[in-house]
Amino acid sequence: MRRVLITGSSRGLGFEFVRQLLENGDKIIACNRDPFRYSDLLELRDKFGEKLVLVDLDVSSKDSIDNAYFLISKEIDGLDILINNAGIRFGGDEKFNDELGRLYKEDFGKIFTVNSVAPLLIVEKFLPLIKTGKNPIIVNISSTSGSIGRRSRKGGGYSYSASKAALNMITKALSVDLKEEGITVASIHPGWVKTTMEYTENAPLTTYESIKGMRKVIDNLSIEETGKFFDWEGNELPW
Repeated sequence: MRRVLITGSSRGLGFEFVRQLLENGDKIIACNRDPFRYSDLLELRDKFGEKLVLVDLDVSSKDSIDNAYFLISKEIDGLDILINNAGIRFGGDEKFNDELGRLYKEDFGKIFTVNSVAPLLIVEKFLPLIKTGKNPIIVNISSTSGSIGRRSRKGGGYSYSASKAALNMITKALSVDLKEEGITVASIHPGWVKTTMEYTENAPLTTYESIKGMRKVIDNLSIEETGKFFDWEGNELPW
């Protein structure tokens, strides 16, 4: 039974990760803000009992990360998989403000805090548990929007794309720092998935299909693949 921590677990990809991995027999630490107000998570807890632990975590708050670590370290003595899934696309109420002429530095700060800085701080805080995990793996949920090598046909999307490119660099740097510890670090693009997020109504993938694919990628990860960027089908992507 693997011990898996998932951020942003209340809906969309995060919730489907929780559901499928519980069905797989893993012990899940599901983290998000105020998790006890989500009926779907509570139903899973009723079904799976102590295999699902709900933890309040605001990834943008260092105090919240510290408190979550304190609670989780009481629950488990090692972490086998950390999935940094929590992320945001827009920093404010202006849904079309991520283009030239409509940029706001405040939005950049919020998006980078959640999408780039928070995953690194979570890894740093939880490293003692990760080091005692069995063949430990850190997965950062990224996006092809953050691939500089694939950016040739479309501009815009500055804050979100830059935040995911930064997350990819963090993945690469972590892989170097943690390789000698036997910790595998990878970025994974989940595909374009139909979720509750804006502008995914026409997405071709369901959360079930995306998570099923990413689970296969994660299951096949080893230290030889550390520091790489994959899509949900296991194809290696350019940085």
